[in-house]
Amino acid sequence: MFEKEINKEYILLGQAISINQGENFYNLTLKLTDNKDINIKLNKNDKKPIINKIYQFKVICILKKEKKFLINKEFDLVENILPVNELYQLFSHFFLCTKINFAVTQKIIENYLYKIKNTVIFQITKNLYEKNKKSFLIHPAALKMHHTYYGGLSNHTVNILKMSDFFIESFPYLNLDLIYAGIILHDMAKIRELNDLNRTYTKEGVLLGHLVMMSNDISEEAFLLNYQNKEEVLVLKHIIISHHGLLNFGALQKPKIGEALLIWHLDSIDSQFSVLGENLKKIEKGNFTEPISVLNKNSFYKPNI
Repeated sequence: MFEKEINKEYILLGQAISINQGENFYNLTLKLTDNKDINIKLNKNDKKPIINKIYQFKVICILKKEKKFLINKEFDLVENILPVNELYQLFSHFFLCTKINFAVTQKIIENYLYKIKNTVIFQITKNLYEKNKKSFLIHPAALKMHHTYYGGLSNHTVNILKMSDFFIESFPYLNLDLIYAGIILHDMAKIRELNDLNRTYTKEGVLLGHLVMMSNDISEEAFLLNYQNKEEVLVLKHIIISHHGLLNFGALQKPKIGEALLIWHLDSIDSQFSVLGENLKKIEKGNFTEPISVLNKNSFYKPNI
């Protein structure tokens, strides 16, 4: 904890733990990166921070009735202020997080993005990526099933992109541009489908789901670019709405092009094998895992070799 000096301003980074109403101010408890809690006074006219979110506060120390108080001057979510590599340090401190720095994931995804040569596909994908970038890099991929940690969504995306290279090389009739774009976009709307803090679905997520939401996003972006009647837009939307493969798994259409078929299978492989790996880590050799939901509630054996 630092020594507070009267009339001095401080920049504080931390997680909003609790907020309650005082006589003249709201009292916010902020957990700092040294795991110590500090009290900040917020004016009743200030917007309220969201509990458990990470913020940067600008405060000033004042003396009142021989006591020192930290008074809020302004605050914002760290993802609106800090670069991606610094965000990773904060998120991995306060939350269960991917082991790969968000900045590394960003570099890998953008390397694949800039391999897309088709102008229509590239511009739509790039624009949607740029609009959603920080949230996309930070967000979990799911609430319960797979990649449920922070950074899980982009980590899942990177895994599928890497796996796709073998199939693109082995089956040259597949369109690289559609595959890379489809993979980058396929789960991007989960940032609006899922509430990462209280682990629930948003209203839009419940009523529409991320397949419909991203299909709509592609349509809107295509319209802004005057690409709405292009073949690329149609097949890109098909990839999105079919990437769950089967109607009883939430797909709106079964895959009807090779690129959509591939993305469905790669998506399933990464989801299933990531969860399988997590469960195998919990047991000793010669034992079975607990039933795994994403694998049809089957238990898997860890060979004693």
